[in-house]
Amino acid sequence: MARYRVTLEYDGTEFAGWQVQPGLRTVQGELVEGLGKILGETIKVTGAGRTDAGVHAFGQVADFYIEKEIEPLKFLFSLNAVTPDDIAVKNLQEVEPGFNSRKDAKSRIYTYRIHVGPTALNRNFVWQINYELDLNKMQEAVKAIIGQHDFSAFAVQKSLKEDNRCEIADASWNSIGMELMFNIEANRFLHGMVRSLVGTFVEIGKGKIPVEDMERVLNNGDYSSVGAKVPARGLCLVKVNY
Repeated sequence: MARYRVTLEYDGTEFAGWQVQPGLRTVQGELVEGLGKILGETIKVTGAGRTDAGVHAFGQVADFYIEKEIEPLKFLFSLNAVTPDDIAVKNLQEVEPGFNSRKDAKSRIYTYRIHVGPTALNRNFVWQINYELDLNKMQEAVKAIIGQHDFSAFAVQKSLKEDNRCEIADASWNSIGMELMFNIEANRFLHGMVRSLVGTFVEIGKGKIPVEDMERVLNNGDYSSVGAKVPARGLCLVKVNY
């Protein structure tokens, strides 16, 4: 019996998220089905991050046990052949028996893309807006979230845990042509956290929320200054670090 780790890329547009849900199309469900076609049995798959419906991934990581002996490269080709075109298995390797893609992850990196103006080719991977934002104000507000904070105000309330602190290692806004890109790395993320953070930064960029409100929200849990959660299509899980 050997444990294997895979790195996945997927277009989340037509998925109801990563996690298996009865009657819905999910990435985890498609991967389990593909493994079953090859091995003739149901394989339990664990993922590093439970991306929501419509969220994409460039570097999602998952792991599973296989009792049969396999040749990794040949198995990788077979797995890509039986999974749908909006999933790409980019890497497969044997790991230590105790490896857990979720629990062993040290940090995760997400990117959110905003396109100022219309775009046809990238419409499924960016949030399109028709107004300009003050990137300097947005970048200034980023400073408040670096380090360890309670992000309860930015999470889906029904998903909150006893401890809702996250350690933000790095975060920044960048401009590339007509796109604004938010990059963030943390040890963990709460449900809906990145999309709510981006929504708040956008309100700051529009001048509707003062820059200093970001720090006040984190310190006081003041929900009144949290911007609306932005669309899922602009969000991508870029990398999981171990």
